[in-house]
Amino acid sequence: MSDDKIQYDVHDYSPVNKYIEDQARLKRSASTWRYAKATALILVAVGILTVLLAWAYYLYKKPHRLVSLNEIEDRILSNEERIINNERKIPKDNEVNTSTTENNLKSEINKKDQKILNLEEKLKNIDKQDTEIIAELKKNLEDIKNEKKKLQESLYEKRQVKTNVIHFQQIKTKLNNADVTVTTRLYYDDPTNLSPNKSDGSDPIECYVTFNRDDLQKIELGTKNEPPRVSKYHMETLGVSFKDFVNLKKSKCQLN
Repeated sequence: MSDDKIQYDVHDYSPVNKYIEDQARLKRSASTWRYAKATALILVAVGILTVLLAWAYYLYKKPHRLVSLNEIEDRILSNEERIINNERKIPKDNEVNTSTTENNLKSEINKKDQKILNLEEKLKNIDKQDTEIIAELKKNLEDIKNEKKKLQESLYEKRQVKTNVIHFQQIKTKLNNADVTVTTRLYYDDPTNLSPNKSDGSDPIECYVTFNRDDLQKIELGTKNEPPRVSKYHMETLGVSFKDFVNLKKSKCQLN
């Protein structure tokens, strides 16, 4: 048995191992590439989302930049109206107020009257043979009369533009625990006057009382020398007398 030789076969698996290693390397490369693509896509998505969020934040912080055409048109019209109103406030032809303008016109008319009188006096006393001087004086007299006429027309126009003005002065008070508002009404038929006035000569200051309820109409308390016009319904509803309205008028109406 000692002489028996043991025999065995030796196989070379190097090619197989190399193949296995190559396949493993390819799988690792493919897996790495997939991870790289996924990472790149994620980064791109994050970048786009960041840009969108930044744009949304910009729009949120700058809402005044998003203006509609209607809003722009409204702003333009509002600005134009403001300019027009400002232009209306600018005095024209040295007109500070109506009263000042009328006084200036009257003064100019008086000056023209004085010049007319002087020229007429010269015409009376001049030698009738000085025809050239007489003709010149007559021409000057006619020119001045025309100028006076234009001034008178301007004065008439200024008086025509006057409009009636009504001022209101209100006082809130109580009448037997009822809330009322006493209003003094002042008429200015000629707004240039400092005091209330009526063209017909009647009292320009009146007074009335209103109630904060729908079932009671206003009551005219009248002028300084007029009695209040009070209905029986008002007195019964409020539980007051006629004298109470007289006292209300004396204490709250600003008739003086």
